[in-house]
Amino acid sequence: MAFAQALETVAARVPEMRVVMIIGTDGIPIERLILQHDPNLETIAAEYTTLLRSSLAASLDTGLGELQELSVVTQNLTTLIVAITRDYFLFAVLAPGALLGRARFALRMAGAGLEREFL
Repeated sequence: MAFAQALETVAARVPEMRVVMIIGTDGIPIERLILQHDPNLETIAAEYTTLLRSSLAASLDTGLGELQELSVVTQNLTTLIVAITRDYFLFAVLAPGALLGRARFALRMAGAGLEREFL
């Protein structure tokens, strides 16, 4: 599955999607699809990558295993980060009121399809 195609499929299933990216734990986007431009989204992605790295370390240090998903819900947006592999993640920014279950399912399906591209 091509990276861009996977992101477009997720966006088509989740109308509240603002941005969806494939990122590494270094925070560098491998592929991105911006549906609603916001100059702060790059900053948000960078800051949340720091949170992702801390969460990855905490889950392993406490014996909980590898991090599968991280979500942050704020007044103005929801961020979902779903594992593709140990080192690569789908990062999505959703508008307030988004149906999280649908978004999580779409991201997990895309992650499963993309996993073999990273192995």
